[in-house]
Amino acid sequence: MKNTLVYYDPELTVTIEDIPIPTYGPDEVLIKVVCAGSNPKDYKHPHPKRFNVKVNQGDDVGGTVEAVGAHIRNFRPGDRVAAFHPMDLPRGTYAEYTVCPANTVFHIPDDVSFEEAATIPLAAYTAAIGVYLNLELPLPWERRDARAPRGGRKTPLVVNGAASAVGAFAVKFAKMRPDVYPIVGTASPGVSAQYARSIGCDVVVDYRGSVEQVTEELKKALGGAELRHVFDASNSLKSVRYASACFAPPRSGEGLANRYTGTLPFTANPMWKDVYPDTAKIEETLQQVGCWYEQIWVGCVHEDKIEGAKMFGGIASKIMEMGLAEGTFSGQPYELIPNGLEGVYGGLVKLRDRKGGNSKLVYRIADTPGL
Repeated sequence: MKNTLVYYDPELTVTIEDIPIPTYGPDEVLIKVVCAGSNPKDYKHPHPKRFNVKVNQGDDVGGTVEAVGAHIRNFRPGDRVAAFHPMDLPRGTYAEYTVCPANTVFHIPDDVSFEEAATIPLAAYTAAIGVYLNLELPLPWERRDARAPRGGRKTPLVVNGAASAVGAFAVKFAKMRPDVYPIVGTASPGVSAQYARSIGCDVVVDYRGSVEQVTEELKKALGGAELRHVFDASNSLKSVRYASACFAPPRSGEGLANRYTGTLPFTANPMWKDVYPDTAKIEETLQQVGCWYEQIWVGCVHEDKIEGAKMFGGIASKIMEMGLAEGTFSGQPYELIPNGLEGVYGGLVKLRDRKGGNSKLVYRIADTPGL
């Protein structure tokens, strides 16, 4: 089969090789890839200053089940699925076939295209971890009446970068709960702001003003509600300053009741110092406001870096599967890159260099010349 390697030699390089169809374990699913999707980590992680790996970096797939491991009972050959492949390991999705752990595979209905399916996995699992494990927002099935532990009270949420893939999925998960309200997103005016509103933001604030201006607009949008949860899909020093400034004062005896999570580092890491130079100031800001904070690590659904995360990955899969079937959950807007696997290099360069725009980049494997 055709398999794509992404690495640096010394610049970003993509090559296609012929290898056997991969083997799979008892808890894994072999998937015939119809469409694969790209993520920024696909060009970041192989860099010599990062993980310096030479593997198939694709992690998002929409396709059909080819075969299942001995322990698998809920998938069978021919099923239409989407899946999240473990990052930085072989058998990735830029190929004719991929292998994914069954806990991060989920069925897709007939009215969801393989292209749309390929926009979902990595970004959506990232959002799910942030919303549920880190921010501890209520899960879709938790009671929300007056007799519930939360007493039916509203829970405001700020999502910075609400039109980005991860931010949008955070909004979509949060919107499954009517008691998460208001959902205040930040986005640039125009198409991004319109999209953020269309997926569930109650108010959208332009993030391009000064810290003081954005803070004032966020507080106005919250309408006096006590903010205790921030999801930052593109955390910068600026966004951390304006979002954390909106936190309500902690109640007596609650400790670190305010919670802040995001996709990028909050603490200094030598590996990323040249890319994210402000982490020390970011952490200082969050410590000054006295909140709980943690970067989202999506790989935990495959490795239990957070206790129980692998099980949570399976739960998130079922939430997405049911949401897609019921029409309460959806993928992202996407751009189909021509020439299948031969288009991966151009797609990664475009993803690396583009300024603005939130469409996911997707590749249809059958479009690869010679297949």
